[in-house]
Amino acid sequence: METTASITHTVVHKHLQAFLEQRGIDAIVADYADDACFLAESGTYRGRCEISGFFERFMASLPAQAIENFALRHLSVEGDVALIVWSVGQDLPLGTDTFVVRSGKIARQTFAMHAAPVAQSGQALSHLLRGS
Repeated sequence: METTASITHTVVHKHLQAFLEQRGIDAIVADYADDACFLAESGTYRGRCEISGFFERFMASLPAQAIENFALRHLSVEGDVALIVWSVGQDLPLGTDTFVVRSGKIARQTFAMHAAPVAQSGQALSHLLRGS
């Protein structure tokens, strides 16, 4: 029988794989519960449809070579909660996500990152995520 921590680890690992292997937005969002809540600086997203919209903007705004430069700096799991700390080279030197996993799905997530200015317009990546 799997422990809560091992289920949480498996779900987060699958979620990261969908992102890193560029399986698409549908594969990423499939890890979320129907009523999931995703909290970010750009807003609160409820349900798969809103979370999908966040990921569409996020993926479109990533710097070139982001997937290749992604580094998982830390992963820890305690029961149904997981924390990851990551970076994407100098463009995104710090990112962090916290996940709450229930019934094998992501029920809650927080997302934060520090982005360097984007060269083309001087906007930070975080501004692009807000849709402004």
